[in-house]
Amino acid sequence: MKSLIFKSLLLVTILGFTNVAEASDRWETLRAINWVENPNNQTQVGRYGELGPYQFRPGTWRMHSDKPFRQAIERVVADEVAVKHYEWIKRTLERAGAEANVFNIAMAWNCGVEAVLKGRAPNVSYQYAERVSNLVETLKQRFQPDLAVATRPGEGGPMNFDERRSGQLRFRILRDTPRFVLAAG
Repeated sequence: MKSLIFKSLLLVTILGFTNVAEASDRWETLRAINWVENPNNQTQVGRYGELGPYQFRPGTWRMHSDKPFRQAIERVVADEVAVKHYEWIKRTLERAGAEANVFNIAMAWNCGVEAVLKGRAPNVSYQYAERVSNLVETLKQRFQPDLAVATRPGEGGPMNFDERRSGQLRFRILRDTPRFVLAAG
């Protein structure tokens, strides 16, 4: 029953965003960030003080909210702050003349906007952004099957509708991703 309710809410959310591509990209990106950051919905404070579905650190939380940091584990509140943080990252990248794509937004979410703008990010952040980008692509394929062209890993041939809807996650290796100088440490 809970699964059916979740899927229904997810479908309503997706349909509500179909007319606004930017909102759709934001939803997909934030969902992917949530899956990478906190796939098991842990509510304990992390090793670096991060908390909630998006693993906010206290300083990031305070940038966008006056609510107590302990509310970061409350999904509705965390989602509000996540949207604000996403939009702040996007605006900051655009103002600096950088492309505000999924990869750059995810990279900035993980290691900070300055590291992205300087082209200096740790390898772990680059891998993080690749994972988020792959999940976003998978979400787009899954929820917009008529618009997506999916391929089988290693084959390059199109997948049929049933293969895309099989429930298996298929990750696409991104080509022509931005290149960054990796900082040690």
